Amino acid sequence: MNKATDFYDIQDAVAFNNPIDEKNDFYTDFSGFRKGFNEKKIYKHLNINPTTKKCNKISQPIKLFLSGHRGTGKTTELLKLKNEIDETTCYFTIFCDLSDEELDVNNIDFVDIVILILEKLIQTLKDKNIDIPKANIEPFYEWYNQRIIEINSATDESASIEVEGKAGINLFSLFSLVTKTKGKLSGSNSTKETIRTVFINKFSDFSKKFNEFIFDIKDYLEKNSISKDMLFIIDGFEKIGSYEDRKKILILNSNKFVEIKANMIITLPIELFSEVGKLKEFAQHISFPLITLDEESKNRFKEFIYKRIDKRLFDNDEVVEKIIEYGAGSPRETLKIISNAYIEANEEILDLQSIKDTQISISDEMKKYLNEDEILVLKKIYKKDRVLFSPEIATLMVKKIVLEYDDGLEKQINPILLDNENFIDLLKD
Repeated sequence: MNKATDFYDIQDAVAFNNPIDEKNDFYTDFSGFRKGFNEKKIYKHLNINPTTKKCNKISQPIKLFLSGHRGTGKTTELLKLKNEIDETTCYFTIFCDLSDEELDVNNIDFVDIVILILEKLIQTLKDKNIDIPKANIEPFYEWYNQRIIEINSATDESASIEVEGKAGINLFSLFSLVTKTKGKLSGSNSTKETIRTVFINKFSDFSKKFNEFIFDIKDYLEKNSISKDMLFIIDGFEKIGSYEDRKKILILNSNKFVEIKANMIITLPIELFSEVGKLKEFAQHISFPLITLDEESKNRFKEFIYKRIDKRLFDNDEVVEKIIEYGAGSPRETLKIISNAYIEANEEILDLQSIKDTQISISDEMKKYLNEDEILVLKKIYKKDRVLFSPEIATLMVKKIVLEYDDGLEKQINPILLDNENFIDLLKD
């Protein structure tokens, strides 16, 4: 992606589904503008000194959940964290984005995610040219290969997974076997449920073998002064499946995360925030709220916008200020406002009329599908009455009709709706 210097470059420059890290020219540092969040907390949970980046060993695996609205910048923050940790010998980091790994996001199971984690671990080792000895691979390979034979015996030959020969057991042959398994978990095929059944039925055994495999790799990495430990960063849960799928994997199957003896940072979808209490026995939680808008953070958003789009493509400063207001402290929503305004614009420039047309279009769509219970909740928020967490609140947050700030303690109605006269009339009835 390049900075938009021509009007028709805008759409590509504001592509909001492409996460970036601090090495990208578009990167803008929003550190310090999210009330209740400080990135130093993540380092401390990992037992890393936030200033020196020196680390002490952790005897028990860390499970850390990071929750916040989609589009707040969690992925960017985690990519930055990964890059900084990679410059130390504290952790060997493995980054998994569930929405970008060819899994069937509309039909996903815990087993699928564990297979993905395994594939990404091996892929990262290969990418870094770390050649794990055969002795560290063979026990897990043989166990895994036996499960594939079981799967094949229960499926049609045409849908079976090709088994590797034992002659050349190495990291590449294990990667090939795992990748083939993951491939059968994508789309619709007769092998998918068989794979899940076989691994779920043997999950205690699987987690034991997987933990032994991880321990052997950790031991090799430490002996070769590559890293002291391993860290899996698992992102993208909010983009997969239904609410029921996400709850089943992250909450109802949370005991399976405990069985995997590895350090993990996991993004937690905003609608599962109320379930955090069920995770606290084995995990820590950090809220990643939206950016609170004040003069300083608004200036940072201007920097964020002008890195992507030439200032000449905005009619005046008021247009940019209105975009920031409607973006409501979300980098992604800010980019969406610009993208929609580009479509709405009558001339080859972003002006106040294009922003107004965007505001009307988005707010009308938001209010179209509100039900009576949701309207009652919105009326309370509008009147600044105390509102307890509820299924309606969860749904409104997913739809970004209600937004959370200050470590989740402050809830506000999306400002793009507050400029919709019909919506305000609805709240005043």
